[in-house]
Amino acid sequence: MQFINSFSKITNIFLVLFFISSCGGDKTIKEQAEKVTPISIIRFEQDLIPADTNLVNAAFFNNLNIKYKTFYIGYCENTLGLLPQINDPDYAKSISGFVKFEGIRFLKHDVDSVFPNLNDEEAALSLAMDRYKKEFKNASVPQFISYLSEFIESQCAYDSIIGISLDMYLGKDYLYYPENFPGFMRAKMQRNYIVPNTLKSLAIANFDRQLKDKRFLAYMLFEGKVRYFAKKLLPEINDTLIFGYTNKQMAWCNESESQLWEYIIEKKLLYQKNPSEYMRFLTDGPFTSADGIPQESAPMIGTYTGYKIIENYADKSGASLEEIMNEADWDKILKESKYRPK
Repeated sequence: MQFINSFSKITNIFLVLFFISSCGGDKTIKEQAEKVTPISIIRFEQDLIPADTNLVNAAFFNNLNIKYKTFYIGYCENTLGLLPQINDPDYAKSISGFVKFEGIRFLKHDVDSVFPNLNDEEAALSLAMDRYKKEFKNASVPQFISYLSEFIESQCAYDSIIGISLDMYLGKDYLYYPENFPGFMRAKMQRNYIVPNTLKSLAIANFDRQLKDKRFLAYMLFEGKVRYFAKKLLPEINDTLIFGYTNKQMAWCNESESQLWEYIIEKKLLYQKNPSEYMRFLTDGPFTSADGIPQESAPMIGTYTGYKIIENYADKSGASLEEIMNEADWDKILKESKYRPK
């Protein structure tokens, strides 16, 4: 199997398209968002970490618990790893220590500096959620809450809540990210990834129950559906942000699509049930590390192929987004997609 190593021509074309999209995207989103129901992102980190530490006491945390309910408990237990008994004296002592810790307050200051407001994100989510309500007739729009995870996670989900960890989007050159964060990871820790990542988190939260089938086919198509969901709800977002690719990586995938499919078939990966044999094709990295795949490849090439199959299935079947997201017969999707890239 020989993959394409030269992509200068397609890269130049892609860069032109990317430039056009980047220049007009934000203005288009804001103009359209003015016509739909506005979405607000609640700033939990601002409530949790007040400027005046004298306000931090048992009553303060009790009020947070009343206001944020499920999110507050989930945040304390899962993100901070605190005791689940919120009335326990040790619990109040632990969370007070976190809120008053100098490093956290310094991080909060940096987050406030980068994100004095979330107007752009709220406009994009307003537009996306308007489409979401039209596509999913019985679905409720989730509540969006921002918070600080101290670099633990980018997003979280609790019931009908999607959390956005703003400290994971301070820019690729932020000085205080942990030293063990690799370059490919830092490159995606930027503000323009917030909305696509949030939409993908919503898709995962709503449909991850479908992942009972352990075959590569199922995981590949599920990851493809997650990207398709984000793309349909906000097509204004550039594909590079949805896939987490550089311009060259996106171009490489588009140019190598048929070779990728041929590789998957030749290696008999589709029906492989052992995750150790296929997770490298779904895991992020600087490239896809596998025999026969060049280092100029994109990471997660299985996700890209899964997306293309879902896209074909949508075109061939005429199914709505809701029908596509609810369809968990992976063999049916593959068969009816008639996916044969040339």
